[in-house]
Amino acid sequence: MQLNKTNYNQLKSAVYYISLALMMLMNISVFAQENETEQDSTKTTFALGKLNMPNPNSIVSKYTYDPILDRYIYTEKIGDFNINYPLILTPAEFQKLVLQEKLKDYYKRMADAAAGQKEGAEEDQKNLLPEFYVNSGLFETIFGGNTISVIPSGYAEVDLGVLFSRQDNPAFSPRNRTNFTFDFDQRIGLSLLGKVGTRLQVTANYDTEATFDFQQLIKLEYTPTEDDIVRKIEVGNVNMPLNSSLITGAQSLFGVKTELQFGKTRVTAVFSEQQSQSRSVVAQGGGTLEEFEFFARDYDENRHYFLSHYFRDNYDKALLQYPFIDNQGLQITRVEVWVTNRNNQTDNVRNVVAFQDLGESEAENIGLQPLPPGFVNNPGALPDNENNDFDPTNIGGTGSLLTEAVRDITNVEAGVLVSVNEGFDYGKLEAARKLQEGQDYVLNTRLGYISLNQRLLNDEVLAVAFQYTRGGEVFQVGEFANDGVDATDVSQGTNGGEVINNQSLVLKMLKSAVTAVDQPIWDLMMKNIYDTGAFQLSQEDFRLNIFYTEASPVNYIRPVEGTTFPPFDNNTPFTSDDTEINETPLIRLFHLDRLNFNNDPQEGGDGFFDYVSNPSITVIPQNGKIVFTKIEPFGRYLFDVLDDDGNPNNNDADYELDTYTNENQEKYVYDLLYKSTKTQALDEAEKNKFQIKGRFKSSGGDGGIPIGAFNVPRG
Repeated sequence: MQLNKTNYNQLKSAVYYISLALMMLMNISVFAQENETEQDSTKTTFALGKLNMPNPNSIVSKYTYDPILDRYIYTEKIGDFNINYPLILTPAEFQKLVLQEKLKDYYKRMADAAAGQKEGAEEDQKNLLPEFYVNSGLFETIFGGNTISVIPSGYAEVDLGVLFSRQDNPAFSPRNRTNFTFDFDQRIGLSLLGKVGTRLQVTANYDTEATFDFQQLIKLEYTPTEDDIVRKIEVGNVNMPLNSSLITGAQSLFGVKTELQFGKTRVTAVFSEQQSQSRSVVAQGGGTLEEFEFFARDYDENRHYFLSHYFRDNYDKALLQYPFIDNQGLQITRVEVWVTNRNNQTDNVRNVVAFQDLGESEAENIGLQPLPPGFVNNPGALPDNENNDFDPTNIGGTGSLLTEAVRDITNVEAGVLVSVNEGFDYGKLEAARKLQEGQDYVLNTRLGYISLNQRLLNDEVLAVAFQYTRGGEVFQVGEFANDGVDATDVSQGTNGGEVINNQSLVLKMLKSAVTAVDQPIWDLMMKNIYDTGAFQLSQEDFRLNIFYTEASPVNYIRPVEGTTFPPFDNNTPFTSDDTEINETPLIRLFHLDRLNFNNDPQEGGDGFFDYVSNPSITVIPQNGKIVFTKIEPFGRYLFDVLDDDGNPNNNDADYELDTYTNENQEKYVYDLLYKSTKTQALDEAEKNKFQIKGRFKSSGGDGGIPIGAFNVPRG
């Protein structure tokens, strides 16, 4: 029995080891089979992938925080029965999991918004920028939160096209008959709203189609809690409305505004630049009384021009006894005005060549340097083509300095037999535009100047041809379009074919594309006309006065301490009406008050501005201009009035000096205003103290009350 038991135990051990070996072989076989990937040699169907179904509403999934264990426990229950093992996470693991879930949800939401196929995607497309989080306690303390959000909105449109035009106009050169340009236009509208925490908000608006400047808005607003001393801080576009009628508020400000509170006391402070202006309008008799004011330097430049130096040199003399005009019966009967063709007009266009010396007869009014011998044919004569060797009626003739080649717009200098410089001695315009009288300019037929309705740019050229009579004799300067000079001329070429030549008109240049104050043409621009901002002036309720603004505005001037003024002759040859300059109102000192209300001469004037509009002497009612009766009222005229050396014959030379020995002339005479440009005149800004103030009455055409402005924003 003992032997059998031993054999049984040995057999049991052998079976155990054999079974263990078989299990190890089976595991190795299984592992080997798992590493192998079996594939069908021929695909017979499609893989459907995995189908994930969301949990039904009966299954409640949630995280629960256990403060004892300091762990987050995730459970899935149906009622009170757990259907899965709970998931236990540390706080760090929980925050990481939440962040991953939010990132996954955000990217999915943005992808759906970009696709635009799901419900609510249109709203999500408006905000594709994420919120930014700042992990800083100091940041949260200042701004009341740790998030930064930016919400942009707007549009951007770009138009790109091509413009091609062809005009078979013989007045144009063959190269300029075709025009190929790109048409590019863009429109951008952008609105940006940014929030930093709960206290700081940034607002910005930009629109290329905006009507007003105040619509381009940028504003930063900081609003702390109601318990802080600082209630609000605004930076950018702010306003300061006030309910008081005694002290009015202001709109369209750009600067800093703050609101402070000390108990029950509230303080609002603004430090800003005002980008708007206020105007008081007085309604009376169906219209409004509007005020205007400007200084001596504010003359209306690049708009009013004498037709020649003769009219400038005789202007003061002609108006010495206004309203009578002493011009020996001169009357301008015809004029053509040509300017640079900025708007590509095709009607009433011609090639023109303009010379500044055309028709001039005085050597000091001629710009050619050096002056050619015998250039002036009729010294001191009235303006006329025959006065010098630039006579357009004698081109190519005996003594003429012009040849037929001068009519070739592409090579003008080849047609001039002396050295000339473009922009100084002459200017040329291809397809120049002819202006219409009454529509584009106003002509003063007795004083010899034109007033343009639109101011010229600095690089534009102005040229004229005019005809006038005096004593029954006809004079002409320049060529008219119908004087027999055809726009094109046909000639035989060297090969026997026809050649088309463009022919230019020869005109008198009043303004060059180059501003040169040392050229005689600079004096042709009038600097004694000022703009009131009105249209169709009327004498009713019109007032104007002149002040000298030093310590306070006064309507007279005082001599420098230790000096005296010479007597004022009141612009008459009589001594009986002489007055003291410091007792003479400036309106009379500057020769604008010698008539009564009915425009009849009155000794000493009536104390009011002489409104003489027919003919236009002191006002140009069509476009609201004030005209002084002196060429240089604050320059040479005032210099002569204050001259006390007893020798008026040396005033020409003395006036050209940089400084004057007469202290009153040095203080009051603003000579740089006329000797140089308005910008250069700022070097003597201390002399810009003569102020012209007044008012005029305007009426509304539709029965309303005009306020003298357009596109007025609310507020």
